[in-house]
Amino acid sequence: PAAAAKTALERSRSVEQDLHAQRRGRGSLDSQTTSDRRDEGRSSCVRHSHSCRRIKWVGPETRVATLTSTKLAKSGGSITSSDSSSSDSSENGKRKKRKRAARSSTDDPEYWIDESDPFLLKSGLGLHANGANGIPSDHEKQINFTVRGNPRVLIRHRTARGFMYNPSKAAQLNFRDCVLELLPSRYRPTIVDDEDDSNDPKPQVLFEENEPLEMSITFRTKRPKSHFVNNKPGHGRLKPQSPGKFHITRSDVDNLAKFVMDSLNGLLYVDDKQVISLKVMKVLDCEGLCLGSTDVRINLMRETLA
Repeated sequence: PAAAAKTALERSRSVEQDLHAQRRGRGSLDSQTTSDRRDEGRSSCVRHSHSCRRIKWVGPETRVATLTSTKLAKSGGSITSSDSSSSDSSENGKRKKRKRAARSSTDDPEYWIDESDPFLLKSGLGLHANGANGIPSDHEKQINFTVRGNPRVLIRHRTARGFMYNPSKAAQLNFRDCVLELLPSRYRPTIVDDEDDSNDPKPQVLFEENEPLEMSITFRTKRPKSHFVNNKPGHGRLKPQSPGKFHITRSDVDNLAKFVMDSLNGLLYVDDKQVISLKVMKVLDCEGLCLGSTDVRINLMRETLA
């Protein structure tokens, strides 16, 4: 109703303007009608305004109207300063995301295997050792291995859009892949389908479900560049005043241990509840480029008769 009333008012005013022009002897408008002039004035004013302004229409009688701010994208006008600043910030954000994605794609993997690191696996099927001359193997079942890479903590599960997810899943899969690469094919976990079993079959792994385990983990955290001469990591470039290996870092040992224990579920043992003895140590890496590593030792515990 308001729009119809406004249209009717404009029509009546245009008729009054034509009658007034005819009375003064000017006749009809030669080049443009009053409505055309009004549209031209409106478009020119919208093109140069981004807030509420008072605009004068061109006509036989000067009247004052109010123009409300509109989106200049619809009128074909120029972009206001506020719109340009927001567009610049969005472009900067997109550019930063692209750079971050390119950097993450070109970075080295979080975990990897060094063939020169010692490896030992002892079970009833035999002994597999690689550079493990000094590693004791007195236990019935035992495995010792090293995974290179800066140790990570296990981040708590989060909820987003009504779904729960594990933020550490990608890093844990990378850690598991490294351990799988070390294991001989006969010791890799397998699942045997059996109609009598439950819907969630348990994998056949090195340490069975009813075997209690003792676990020892040594985390060697990566050193920052500030510990090296000229901030350039390298062999023999550690500063004399840099801290030793026993240094307090930000990560907690319990969260570091949870990451490893949870990653090895279904890989070396059925569940980490089998671990009844746990020893964890966190130190700064002092070997080579000091990129960090994780040393793990797991062995079977048996009761001894006194």
